[in-house]
Amino acid sequence: MNKKTSTRQNILRASWQLFNEQGFAQTTTRQISQLAGVATGTVFSHFPTKLDILKTAMHEKIEHTLAQAAQSEKLHTPRLRLRHYAKFLYQFYLSNREFSKELIGGILWQHDYFSEQLEAFKHTLFEGQPYDSYKADIMMDCYFMTLIIGLNDEHSDVDSLVRLLSNKLQSIQ
Repeated sequence: MNKKTSTRQNILRASWQLFNEQGFAQTTTRQISQLAGVATGTVFSHFPTKLDILKTAMHEKIEHTLAQAAQSEKLHTPRLRLRHYAKFLYQFYLSNREFSKELIGGILWQHDYFSEQLEAFKHTLFEGQPYDSYKADIMMDCYFMTLIIGLNDEHSDVDSLVRLLSNKLQSIQ
């Protein structure tokens, strides 16, 4: 790993730690730079804004979560695959509720950042079957609306969200 990549990873590691300890809004880029052992300007040379740090950190965490879920995925239909992955993803989002809300609010109008990851995920759901982009889009709508409901309800849990998602997916033929 070269120095630039190492510095970037240190910034992400430090920011994630501080976001967890203090919350996203309460964490400053100065605190991130101090914990990462770099100048504040170095943080900005890697990430233009604090939201960009969060987006990158969440992107990496989501990739890791998807990889974990893939290890135990042996289902044959897109709906069952989505339910399987949703268990892992909803657990991640609910256990990082503040960041998840911040991320969704911050990227709602910046779809491009996660579009490649989302497209790859939709294709994963249809692996071994003809890809149906219309059906994949509807499935993602159900998935994300269920996630938003869960993030807005402090009492929601993974099982209730997966049940809600399953009920929604039943209407897709």
